[in-house]
Amino acid sequence: MPQTKLKLIILMIVALAIGAAIGYYYGEIRGVAKGKAELLAEQQAQLEAAQKKIIEQANPFSEEVKINPFEKVYTNPFGTKVNPFE
Repeated sequence: MPQTKLKLIILMIVALAIGAAIGYYYGEIRGVAKGKAELLAEQQAQLEAAQKKIIEQANPFSEEVKINPFEKVYTNPFGTKVNPFE
């Protein structure tokens, strides 16, 4: 009888160890996959932000740069008189 209890205890310890190892292995796989997905999302966001910044810096024709120096100046070539036949 004591040998049967000993075998049962050893079998339960082995089964528990195997179960823990399998659980750890599959949990690690899921954790790595989740970590990779988070890392890729973060890298993609950083890439898009960097691309947007580069485009803003490289575009000489953006709205911030005023190219036409006479944009706000209005000059009437005829002075105050618009109709020459009056």
